[in-house]
Amino acid sequence: MPLRRLLPMTLIVLLVACSRPPLVDAVDRGDEAAVAALLASGADVNVRNPADDPVLTVAIRKGYIGIAQRLLARNPDVDAKGDLGVTALMFAVSGGYGGIARELLARGASVTERDRMDNTVLMIQPLDDDVDLVRELIERGADVNARNGNGLTPLMAAAFLGHTGIAAELLRRGADVNAAAYDGHTALMRAARQGHADMVELLLAAGADTEAQTRNGETAMTWARKFGHDDVMRMLATANN
Repeated sequence: MPLRRLLPMTLIVLLVACSRPPLVDAVDRGDEAAVAALLASGADVNVRNPADDPVLTVAIRKGYIGIAQRLLARNPDVDAKGDLGVTALMFAVSGGYGGIARELLARGASVTERDRMDNTVLMIQPLDDDVDLVRELIERGADVNARNGNGLTPLMAAAFLGHTGIAAELLRRGADVNAAAYDGHTALMRAARQGHADMVELLLAAGADTEAQTRNGETAMTWARKFGHDDVMRMLATANN
């Protein structure tokens, strides 16, 4: 067949492959009215964008909560993962969208799924110290001692962020206060580095080891001193006496 006969068909195939479903575009631009109309006309609620992200995760990641609620009403796959392996629940929790997170949980969203970095939803914590939401995740089976690809635990994440309420709940539920990441960092070291005095106090009361060292020989005191957190240094020094 002559080349000139092949070109039109090739262009058609390329155009079809590159076309974006209308629902993808409507969600991407946050057009709730268009989303509602498309869903009413039978649009596939599980459609994905060219980056392989489900529209539900896109809506939550962008903070389009009204759109996310409309999508949820159509019973999508709540555990569908995007290109980075992140679920809708992970985006809802990390974005601080407690209402959507709870609706996802009510619809059976898994709390044990992991993204490509091996993080669970407890490691991808809320922006705020939302103890009630974390408690619900734990009660639905989230592992308080799960580790990601770097050996980090939910308690280490809470310590870094200064979420004392979440940390207290994790400890109450059996989190290992002296668990160490693969490079040796502990929750106490991360709290000391950030200067979270309340967190340091909480961890010390729970039995955190002030002498634990990283592979490079750094301790919690090393980090507190390096970043000039005098109050934390005093607390650590007192704990060692």
